[in-house]
Amino acid sequence: MTVREVLFVASMAFRNLGRHRVKTIITVTAVAVSVSMYIFMDAWLTGMNLDSQRNIVMYEIGAAKIQRTAYFADKDELPMYENFGGHETLAAALAKAGYVSAPRFVFTGTLHSRSGSAPLVINAVDPVREDRVLWYTSFIDSGRALRPGERGLLVGSMAAEKLRVGIPQRLDRDEFEEDVLQAARDAEEEVFLRSMYIPFGSSSSPKSFMSRKESDRVLENRLVLKTTVSDAEKERLWDIFSSAGRMDVRIATTIDIRDEKTGAIRHVNQLVDAVVVGVVNSPNPQTNGNVAYMPMDSLQDETGMMLEGRVTELIVRSASAKDTVLPGHDEQSAVIRSRLLAALRDSAADGEAASLAAAVDDGTLGVYYWEDYVADYIAAARGDNVSTRIMAFFLFLLSFIGIANTMLMSILERTKEIGMLRALGMTDGQLVLSYTTEAAIVGFIGSTAGLVIGTLINIPMVRYGIDFSAMTEVMNGNIGYRVASYFRSAWNIPSMIGTFVLATVTSALMAVMPTVHALKMPVTDSLRFE
Repeated sequence: MTVREVLFVASMAFRNLGRHRVKTIITVTAVAVSVSMYIFMDAWLTGMNLDSQRNIVMYEIGAAKIQRTAYFADKDELPMYENFGGHETLAAALAKAGYVSAPRFVFTGTLHSRSGSAPLVINAVDPVREDRVLWYTSFIDSGRALRPGERGLLVGSMAAEKLRVGIPQRLDRDEFEEDVLQAARDAEEEVFLRSMYIPFGSSSSPKSFMSRKESDRVLENRLVLKTTVSDAEKERLWDIFSSAGRMDVRIATTIDIRDEKTGAIRHVNQLVDAVVVGVVNSPNPQTNGNVAYMPMDSLQDETGMMLEGRVTELIVRSASAKDTVLPGHDEQSAVIRSRLLAALRDSAADGEAASLAAAVDDGTLGVYYWEDYVADYIAAARGDNVSTRIMAFFLFLLSFIGIANTMLMSILERTKEIGMLRALGMTDGQLVLSYTTEAAIVGFIGSTAGLVIGTLINIPMVRYGIDFSAMTEVMNGNIGYRVASYFRSAWNIPSMIGTFVLATVTSALMAVMPTVHALKMPVTDSLRFE
């Protein structure tokens, strides 16, 4: 087929679009809707997964952890007796290799306040070094950050509400009178406290995940902290409640100590007095749940956790890591292990460095990537991703079945026209090309429109997202994704281009079968077709 013939066939396809304007518009609309909806759903899934993974790395785990291999094997049980020493030497070697690190000793306990109790996972941390690898301290909702040496406690926002420590966010009028106002030291403070709390459901109160009827029912008896409270007012509220003893807590825990000679585990019950100094409310709901943070150096002796300089883990990140980017090649566990071993062997004159190098080399100490700790979450997220994409694919398929039906009806209606063109000398190949080109043009226009619509929908979704904080609060933060409030989309350019190409090609292919079917009919029968 010559270039001239191809151009003639293409021009005929364009003219056919104008002749059958209604069918063209219907088919273009179907393609545009399918493409735009798939792009929207794909971008939202991509955004939620990316945000979840970034939140895990930034606020919860870091890029990798160094732990005893025996600890990692039973990590869900938090076996504190599987600890190790020499973390300062390890940190120095990691720094030489281009990494920052933060030590932790993780244990469980029951936190008792004057108004309640709750089981918590408590992370004993180095406040200064912790800030270099994790970002949750940038999201202290009220109070302040930890200070080295103090028996202070940072608690998650949901735990704080259960224990009624920190600044009360919502309460009924009886609780307000009996609990909040009792903290006032004089009339001026009482007036201040009354000004900070307003009726639930008013314009300055937080949005509720409740029906209007439910909201009206509790409106008269519920009070909430104003959303317009300034930082200075928060500091004053914290001081009032702290002075009244609201922040005083006690940790009941059990210290598990392993005898180095016999290997027997000894259990020591311990009570640790502490004061809540701040409440964390980060974008990762895991840090806002039953989790607390406490300075490690205040727990070394017998009045604390008898740590004796030992830790359960060392969190690692590249010194040049960016908070918006997931860990790259330099933060893979194998790379960290290799560079750590090289740095430790360079310090072989140091007996502790040599001992630690041997422990890393023989597998006593392991380097574990962040994905190793959230394998269940990643598997579930991938399953959700696959199932949602399958649903989107079937919607896509149903749409193109409709397109195929439209093309079939269109070509059947033009059977007589096909017979006439064949009688005038057009070959079967030219006719197939003509109708395929016509369908491809329809697909191209619809895909372009769908791409534009999907992009326009995604712009506010990427920039602002949808606030699901009310729903996550009702579900105690357990929504499957590590996202506490805003669900944002993300640009998935390869998927957008792939969807555009697939929709265009699929539209073109939909015209092949009905055209070939019409061409099998004898010319005389085609001319008589009604």
